[in-house]
Amino acid sequence: MSYAQQASWTALKNPPPGGSVINMLLLSDGTVLTQSGDDGQHWFKLTPDAQGSYVNGTWTTTAPMSFPRLYFATNILQDGRVWLLGGEYTGPYFDPNIAPSGEIYDPVKDTWSPIAPYPTEAGARFCGTRNVTSDVQLAAGSPTVTGIYSTDRLTPGWTITGNGIPAGATVLSVDSATQVTISANATLTGPSPAVRFRGIALACFGDDPSILLSGHRILAGNIFNNSTYIYSVDTNSWTQAATKVYNDRSDEEGWASMGGGGVLTYDLFQSVTNNQGYAELYDPIQNVWTPISPADGSANGTLPVLTSPALGFELGPVLRLQDGRAIVIGANQHTGLYKPANNSWSAGPDIHGTLSNPFGAVRGANFGADDAPAALMPNGHVLLAADAGPNPINQNGDAAAGSDIISNIPSTAGLQVTWAVAQADGTRNVIPPGTIITSIDSRHQIHLSSKATVSAQQISLVFGGEFSSPTQLFDFDPDENNISPVSPPLNDPNLPTFAAFVTRMLVLPTGQVLFSDGLGNQLYAYTPQGAARPNYRPVIERVTHNDGVFTLTGRQLNGPSDASAYGDDAQSNENFPIIRLQNSSGLVFYCRSTNWTSTSVGNIPHESVNFTLNPAVTPDVYQLIVSAGGISSAPFTIRISNDDLDHH
Repeated sequence: MSYAQQASWTALKNPPPGGSVINMLLLSDGTVLTQSGDDGQHWFKLTPDAQGSYVNGTWTTTAPMSFPRLYFATNILQDGRVWLLGGEYTGPYFDPNIAPSGEIYDPVKDTWSPIAPYPTEAGARFCGTRNVTSDVQLAAGSPTVTGIYSTDRLTPGWTITGNGIPAGATVLSVDSATQVTISANATLTGPSPAVRFRGIALACFGDDPSILLSGHRILAGNIFNNSTYIYSVDTNSWTQAATKVYNDRSDEEGWASMGGGGVLTYDLFQSVTNNQGYAELYDPIQNVWTPISPADGSANGTLPVLTSPALGFELGPVLRLQDGRAIVIGANQHTGLYKPANNSWSAGPDIHGTLSNPFGAVRGANFGADDAPAALMPNGHVLLAADAGPNPINQNGDAAAGSDIISNIPSTAGLQVTWAVAQADGTRNVIPPGTIITSIDSRHQIHLSSKATVSAQQISLVFGGEFSSPTQLFDFDPDENNISPVSPPLNDPNLPTFAAFVTRMLVLPTGQVLFSDGLGNQLYAYTPQGAARPNYRPVIERVTHNDGVFTLTGRQLNGPSDASAYGDDAQSNENFPIIRLQNSSGLVFYCRSTNWTSTSVGNIPHESVNFTLNPAVTPDVYQLIVSAGGISSAPFTIRISNDDLDHH
């Protein structure tokens, strides 16, 4: 256990071999699977050391997935495999093409396998016109194009342009996962880089939530409308699920596991359109969405609006708390709290941080989770990341044609390098689009990345906005209903200069929170103060053994929550049991869990899970511990004999 009298941050001893980490998943054998931010295709595995320490753990390279993906859905299946779907950006050139394809990773075999793609919607123009950019192989005089990274979106009629491709060529047929036939013969032999296919995509999934349900099923949202779909793991097929109550697409939204197997969503588009908060619950048994919105009388209390068009309709994570309530963290500074016991909402605490530079500070600035992670810690608090996106600063200044200096600003206090700069009236006649602050020179002057096109005196400017640095880490105390900067702060050199959307969190079986800033290759472990309350700990009732497989039976084995959350762009739900053995010498052996009988959270009165022994286990007496969401059970004494190992 890594519970402590005093909270602390510790840098992991070994960096991942793939550079930055942009996704983190806890596997059912206690290892951590991470996606490389260097190419978006390779994955690496962190294994704790012999004493169970992730801080001192080691890295191994795993098989790469079929092609690079960014911002997609993932779930840990009950057989321990990883299910993955879609991608807002895909391929070696990261086109924003919202891929419908998916794949499953088998950590035992270290292989990826394709799954049935997300369903085609009625209406051929559903997903709009998309690009697929790929390096290809051509043969002069042949219409066959090979070496395409994926043809999953291509259909006859798509255009194709690039070196060696005659003008006006189109796709005639899709021959395989990597090959098409086009309407003209290639004019060169060999590789042709960055060939672009363009056409109407008939199916697409990305920027959307998903969640594991009972019965080996996965519920998936829809980026363009309020329909939802269910994927069957057993049959590798899709069926349409219930339509959401409101005219609200699932784009940018996140889902949270609730008690009894329900799924909570905050309907952000419905909320922004009506300037009132809306939400609903999905019942997987009845296959029905139910409104829970004070705005229309389907719930009690007050539910704030938690995002805006200025913040890109982004939203922060949604997490069930240990006491059964749920928190929705806004892209603006607001939060909302839902209490199922009396079907009521209330405004949670706002998020406030400090903006500082050498020439002054803005204290109590609005911070928000305009895409950001959060983690429910064993002590019941929530660790969350937020940035200065909801706190743009309006100031006047003088611009001179051909100069990249803005002078005579009343105060540069709080301004940050890399912040966007735009004219307050929305025009672009003075400040070119895409301009950012490159330096803050004094209390009244800054440098920009672009030169003013014309001169203007005391022009009204907006500095900052969506996805603005710095990123700060905060602690939500549900008992005190308070959000404050986490203590101690993390001394990460990347946080002051980047927005929170690149960061990720994962709760480890030790009770620590693994943190990635999404940019460098240094990961950190946060050890929270205090321990879980006894009534939230998993309870082991008995352990049996049959033909090499052990079965553990107990209560609340999945923990009180999904444990870690981000939302539409990353899903790392950890509501399943992790089993480890510890011998009298302090050596720790994580076992592989499979077939947990419930996917719900909270006080599950009867549940079981299978596990197989770690290959390093030898005959001995062990203390068996089951954990979920970083909350560990009391030790359970188990004797492993030679007979137990004979079937291993």
